[in-house]
Amino acid sequence: MNFNISEKTAEILKDNDLDFEILKMPTAIVKGSYQLDGDLNMTLGDDAKLVMSPYFNLVNGKSNEILHTVKGGYRVSQNDEVVEKVLRGIEPFGDKLSVSKAGSLNGGRRVYIQLAIVGDAHINGDTIKRYVTIIDSNDGSTGLSVGVGNMTMSCTNQFFQFYKGGQRFKHTASIDEQIKKLPSMIELSLGDSMKQIELFKRFESSKCSRDLAHGLVRELVGVDRKMSQAELGEASTRKINSMHELYAQIETEMNSKGNNLWGLFSSVTRWTTHHKSAPKKENGRIDSILNGTNYRTNQQALAYVEALCD
Repeated sequence: MNFNISEKTAEILKDNDLDFEILKMPTAIVKGSYQLDGDLNMTLGDDAKLVMSPYFNLVNGKSNEILHTVKGGYRVSQNDEVVEKVLRGIEPFGDKLSVSKAGSLNGGRRVYIQLAIVGDAHINGDTIKRYVTIIDSNDGSTGLSVGVGNMTMSCTNQFFQFYKGGQRFKHTASIDEQIKKLPSMIELSLGDSMKQIELFKRFESSKCSRDLAHGLVRELVGVDRKMSQAELGEASTRKINSMHELYAQIETEMNSKGNNLWGLFSSVTRWTTHHKSAPKKENGRIDSILNGTNYRTNQQALAYVEALCD
């Protein structure tokens, strides 16, 4: 790699609004009298004293927002050290990997880094960009996680998967040692990425009647068009709207990709990427696809379609 890691780290942090520090601030309970002014400045009474709490606030040093409260044993992993370790972690792979995108989610509560894998895959005429994806949290919600992802270039549908097992690092005192394992975790993810592409090729070669779509819609939404009018009449407006939206994506994708399981599965990633509800905040949709309800919807769809392929 022909770059200085320290300089590249600083560049990635600045370009992706990750140039903030997480402060682990002690908390305390006031025993006795006190007053707060309009700016929430506290004045302790003569009888007051502070009793330290075993909990600490995690604070975004740039916005001063409190992200989470943790116990003393929680080990903060700063954005700069995560990015630096990722850059060092991809050194053994030479030009096979490069940082494609990074960003913060939900006020900095989580950060993600996408590593583009050199060499595209091709499925049914679609070009598939492949990624190794790394997520870390600054709010204690998850440990450092390494997974895979892909984007179908014709429609920008995105899909990510974080595998269960040894690819999540907890925020404990040993996280420094665990971060050193990133190269081997990335190596495993490269293998997972190829397995995922092979599965998608199986989807492409597996015929699928339009009737099979009804079962997928019911699995994901809870209702489908084959249900009786009485049953549909009991469903919420939100469910009915979601049903119609998903059927519209199935029609689009299967017309484009053919009557096969790849077209059926792609209809779900199209729905979650572009249409299904997501938090209305900065990077809310990518957050949902990486870590929220749309991530879970995609995993549910993958399991359902893979079962049809067996």
